[in-house]
Amino acid sequence: MAPHPPKVFITGASSGLGAALARHYGAQGAQLGLLGRRLEGLQKTAAGLTARLYLADVRDEAAMRTAAEAFLQEIGTPDIVIAAAASASAP
Repeated sequence: MAPHPPKVFITGASSGLGAALARHYGAQGAQLGLLGRRLEGLQKTAAGLTARLYLADVRDEAAMRTAAEAFLQEIGTPDIVIAAAASASAP
């Protein structure tokens, strides 16, 4: 029996390291949950991948809880969680 594809949740997936890791795991067939503050960046990262997108700022506890609960409901318990979000400067 083949192992199931890993379930991977990545914050900061709209650019940089988070986007690169999303493409890496996506190329391996991972079930992805990609979280970021910029929808356009998330959509660009997810192009050609099978991924659920979650629009949220990691500083927003309620939004993070909502995204986590949605991932758990839609995909299940993640095998890997990657916190790649960079801190943003205050407005």
